Amino acid sequence: MGLIRRVLRHYLQQKSLQLHQAEIDTAIEQLFYEINPRLRFLTGYQEALSRPVWNALKHIHHIIDSIAGPVDAGTRQWGSTPVLRALFANGQEMGKLFNRDPALRTCFASVQPDSAENCHVMIASTMQVRKVLGVAMRGDIMQREVPQTQISFTDHRIVASADSESGLREKLKAFALEFLAHKVLADIAAARSECEGLEQELALLRARMRMKLRQDSGKACLCDRVEYSEGEMAEICTQIRKKESLLSQTAIHQPTLQYFMDQLLLVLNSVEKLLQIHEVSLRLDNMNILLDTPDADAVKPVELTEILRAGHAARIMLIASVPFGEVLVQDDMAARIDDALKRL
Repeated sequence: MGLIRRVLRHYLQQKSLQLHQAEIDTAIEQLFYEINPRLRFLTGYQEALSRPVWNALKHIHHIIDSIAGPVDAGTRQWGSTPVLRALFANGQEMGKLFNRDPALRTCFASVQPDSAENCHVMIASTMQVRKVLGVAMRGDIMQREVPQTQISFTDHRIVASADSESGLREKLKAFALEFLAHKVLADIAAARSECEGLEQELALLRARMRMKLRQDSGKACLCDRVEYSEGEMAEICTQIRKKESLLSQTAIHQPTLQYFMDQLLLVLNSVEKLLQIHEVSLRLDNMNILLDTPDADAVKPVELTEILRAGHAARIMLIASVPFGEVLVQDDMAARIDDALKRL
């Protein structure tokens, strides 16, 4: 029975790969383009990568599809939308973020008002948690200097924009693949740097060893005599052996295509650690104070998404729908600037 189950599982896995082969091939091409296009010359690369790439894609789909939103981000919606009130101090601050982004202006400039009513963006920000002393009601009594937790959001950025929610999420999935490719290159660069450091340390240790041997043989007459104890010499020999062993494991001055492939497979098989998602649910008052009293359940929670990328600080993500007309396109901005200059 166990054998039949394993055969059936293998068949279903292969069937899943075949159904999504076009998506897998596109992802492989994108990874090769970012890492090293010559990887296409490796024999059997498609067979080696298909399953790891598909597993990585499924995780990326889960991450991107789980991002909160879309929420209507019109300036007039700020006061009546708890998530926008939590993220931004006021509607004007939110509008400034949209108007500063050239990609969003381009998106609006390329969209016909009759064909689309809005553009979709992903807003990224950093959540900060502070302990403060404030005022709170305890029953009918007003209490001062009550320990409270205040939530704030800073460093707002627009990560991507598109004329539809589906188009935006597809763009974000491509960005996630790009992140994995850059992680491969970063790991290779770090290994090269480590290799160079080890070589410098090893050269210094060998030089110290040669100096001692020359002094013992009387050939170091032009150098000041440096005394080493037996213990120090044994320690130098031990360090040389350790450095040589480490260097043999990291020597990649001329990395082969297979080395690039091995590093890519390592990253693909670690995607669940490199990209993580957490759901963030906050019950906040109008001052962004975290509510922890029994009556807090009456307040609708603010639902956000926190994404963690290896080597980067955690970021809060929210997909927003920006109505047409909220953002000034380039021509409108130029007209307003000309009008303001005429009034001077």
